[in-house]
Amino acid sequence: MISAIISTYNRANYLPGLFESILSQTVNKKEYEIVIVNNNSTDNTEEICKQFMVDHPGISCSYCVEIRQGLSYGRNRGIKESKGEILTFLDDDAVIAPDFFEKTISFFELKPYVNAIGGKILLQYMEEKPTWYNPFIAPILGYFNPGNKTEIFKRNFFRGSNMSFRKKIFGKLGDFDVRLGRSGKNLYGSEEKELFYRFKNAGEEMWYVPEAVVFHLVPIERTKDEFVRRQALGIGKSERVRSLAQSKIKFYISSIKELMKWGASILISIYYLITLKPASSRIILKFRGWVSQGLLLNHD
Repeated sequence: MISAIISTYNRANYLPGLFESILSQTVNKKEYEIVIVNNNSTDNTEEICKQFMVDHPGISCSYCVEIRQGLSYGRNRGIKESKGEILTFLDDDAVIAPDFFEKTISFFELKPYVNAIGGKILLQYMEEKPTWYNPFIAPILGYFNPGNKTEIFKRNFFRGSNMSFRKKIFGKLGDFDVRLGRSGKNLYGSEEKELFYRFKNAGEEMWYVPEAVVFHLVPIERTKDEFVRRQALGIGKSERVRSLAQSKIKFYISSIKELMKWGASILISIYYLITLKPASSRIILKFRGWVSQGLLLNHD
């Protein structure tokens, strides 16, 4: 059985779409369960979830409330509550392709020694594509598309909107780091990155499976400068926490890498400027500045 874990916070309006995409899966309903973790939502999330359970009694679905605020706490609670041998973590503002469960289960059956995989994440705009759109900034909207080749992750790592595991790996190597990840309105991250490298350093072979596709929803407010700023600051702050948790040397290495990225960012910005794409040029530099601010400034 595969357990679809949904840690949700104030996204009641998005949940029906996610539920519908789960109901549309090509596998038999007995092959999956839904584990909903309400992370202290103040909207009508509980009403939506409980009504879904009433309307679909044939679906194995559990619901609980995690009072410790934070996505990592929610995901860890989902791990504890799940009954499946395979766990997949679904964002509350995403939908999954009809064969997502099928492709995920099939891969784990094909490679019984693999305990962790990640898949492709495509964008689904709810209103319009931003004028600044470019592939360098697209990941902050959830985009992740390394290509169509099934292969071992090498220089890349899976993203939170599309990652699946054998449950036993968490008992062996630990859960998500609760110091990282979103909490309430802050946009911290890096919990997936920390988890990936912890598993990798323990010798796990993790694969990119492009056939397992998730569509991440992009409302208009996520395309505005204020969201990009908060997201970029969160990326920088999270990397600061993650690297310092390892050692000061790791933090210095991360800082040097960030400074090196400025060179590439400037060149990319100039390219967009001379190709008459000023919005893309501007956002590249703003994004880099906000990430550097989050990483290099002490926010204590």
